[in-house]
Amino acid sequence: MEVMKKVILNVGMALLAMGLLTACSSGNDVVELPDQPKQEQPKPDNPKEDEDEPETPELEDSMVVDMLPQTRAIQLTEEQREFAKKNNDFTFNLYRAINDAQQERKSIVTSPLSVTYVMGMLNDGAAGKTEEEITSVLGFGAGDKAAVNAYCQALIQQAPLADPSVTLQIANIVAADEDVVLEDTYKQNMSDYYEADVASLDFSEPASLDYLNGWCNEKTEGMIPKIIDELSPEAKLVLMNAICFKATWTEKFDEQDTKEETFTKADGTAATVPMMYRNALIQYGANDVFSSVCLPFGSGDKYRMYVLLPSEGKSVDDVVNVLTNDFWERNMPVGNAVVDLKLPRFKTNSDIRLNDLISQLGAPSMFDSEKADFAGISKNYKDLYVSLLKQKAAIEVSEEGTKASAVTVAMIDTTSGPMDYKKATFHADRPFVYLIQEWDTRAVFFIGTYEGDL
Repeated sequence: MEVMKKVILNVGMALLAMGLLTACSSGNDVVELPDQPKQEQPKPDNPKEDEDEPETPELEDSMVVDMLPQTRAIQLTEEQREFAKKNNDFTFNLYRAINDAQQERKSIVTSPLSVTYVMGMLNDGAAGKTEEEITSVLGFGAGDKAAVNAYCQALIQQAPLADPSVTLQIANIVAADEDVVLEDTYKQNMSDYYEADVASLDFSEPASLDYLNGWCNEKTEGMIPKIIDELSPEAKLVLMNAICFKATWTEKFDEQDTKEETFTKADGTAATVPMMYRNALIQYGANDVFSSVCLPFGSGDKYRMYVLLPSEGKSVDDVVNVLTNDFWERNMPVGNAVVDLKLPRFKTNSDIRLNDLISQLGAPSMFDSEKADFAGISKNYKDLYVSLLKQKAAIEVSEEGTKASAVTVAMIDTTSGPMDYKKATFHADRPFVYLIQEWDTRAVFFIGTYEGDL
């Protein structure tokens, strides 16, 4: 009888979606094919139609909205803060690899932090060269398994509580075929550090696939209804992560100011997009490669969207290629200005296979059936390897805010009026980069590019 190789079918999944609230379950009991979670589809926004010619509304200085954030701290150790910086380099490196791998220019969105969680769960059961590669690529330093677990634990426990007006949920699951016996330490660590659900399923039954996709659908409130197409006969484990984000802008855009305007794509062709408008007191910065603005969410002192618009003569590729954590920290917008701001209302969905990209970044052995070492995951299966690492993500940006399902800087409190600030124009009417970042830790939850595709 042919002996089949055992594999981990590893799926890293993140969702970015405007107005999305995903509850992160903290249960850790073994389950036997419970009923599939009820599938609910979010109601799409109805874009406002306006036949008038695009024009910028005339606003008095008294109508300028103060969107400057306040400061507050998430408790991380100095070691964890340093790792957050290094993990941001992984974020930018992975995004650069995704951008370079595009066959055609289109909008993309991803959550490298979600990949960090899945790779962290893998790393907890890894050994030897496989462990060294994973921790090194993530930025922790070779073999620092405890640091990976502690960092993931700190974020999953504190980040969702950072701002009561912002909804952030991080959910994990370890699903094993019914004949797999997990190592006690691995199972305990999944509970303690990742708050992961643990499911024992019969992978040969279609109901198991339904259960896993149902988990995905439930944790993303229907934004990602399906992540796995099939379970191969060799599959023994499925690891998944969901990061779900829902927030309104600190100050919303007025839908009445949104107009259909021209967006110039990378190839020079024109598209018509719904362009939101606001005259706002916000953080603004510029360098030779891009100008950028900070748009805070919720109470304004925790989660922000940064929009990076290439300078004249520069492209999205130029922006992506210069981004490192150090460069971003030196060039993130910290000065305040009254900005004539235009930003498209948009939705983006991405489905990205990550095997080759993670290998290129320095962790190839986890995908090699002969070299992978995950001896710490299962008591009875020691020849495990990762057959699939993929991510689906979606983002929706509107006048209300953003839905998404993924260090210290001096902040300025101000009581003075907008006339004390310089004025700037920021019209995102050509391809741009954006990211959603938590302020205290500098952790980047999502990063993407908008290319004007509808």
